[in-house]
Amino acid sequence: MTRPTGSGRTRHLRRATLLVALALALGACKTDLYTKLSEREANEMVALLLDRGIDAARIGVKDGTSTVQVEQTRFAQAVEILKAAGYPQPSFASMGEVFKGGGLVASPTEERARYIYALSQELSKTVSGIDGVLSARIHVVLPRNDLLKQDSTPSSASVFIRYDQAVPVRALLPQIKMLVANSIEGLNYEKVSVVFVPVERPPIDHEAPLRERPVGGLDPVLVLALAAGAVILLALAGGAFWFLRRRNRAEGPQLDAPPVQGLIADASG
Repeated sequence: MTRPTGSGRTRHLRRATLLVALALALGACKTDLYTKLSEREANEMVALLLDRGIDAARIGVKDGTSTVQVEQTRFAQAVEILKAAGYPQPSFASMGEVFKGGGLVASPTEERARYIYALSQELSKTVSGIDGVLSARIHVVLPRNDLLKQDSTPSSASVFIRYDQAVPVRALLPQIKMLVANSIEGLNYEKVSVVFVPVERPPIDHEAPLRERPVGGLDPVLVLALAAGAVILLALAGGAFWFLRRRNRAEGPQLDAPPVQGLIADASG
């Protein structure tokens, strides 16, 4: 059986090195956490994850949206952190999106339903922009009143607000009711009901990034993987050197020294 020469052993060692590097790259790859995000929201989510010691990145997409990526090993933890912070934020339809031309003539009932839905979406989006509000939903009731009847049912609105209890959002109750009442025709201030649901968010540990943030911007798992890969490479290089040196002694002058030196140079490089 033909024994491999020094150059053949060098090729085998290079292949083994490439396999180890590929395994390290696969172990440290990122996975998509959320897609179709705005640039601003994606940046806020990445900043929050970095503050909690999780390596995250924002990737821009050709359609103008952004994608947030994290390490696969921190996927579940990242989801819980963003969920507690109210991310990703709910999307709301605008008046233009609800009443965009569809090519068909809508009935009065359908037009009315669209108007109420669009009004609720617009108001929910406005209230959601208040600092400390994690999510908000507003349900508007516009009854069909007969102009010939004296007794008419007044309009009403119900506001649901989920907020960070560390922020004094409840102090804005009069302003929120006034905002909703003035945005709906025929709606009185007294007919606006607001429900506040406080949410306790875990405080941000500003020392956590110093303890948990990866060395040089790398994830701890990646650092360990790189260290393990370096040990494997050194072991392969040492084993190959020992094997070739033993072969060199056994075969005498049949095995030239330059291939061994080149192998050591390749392995150390």
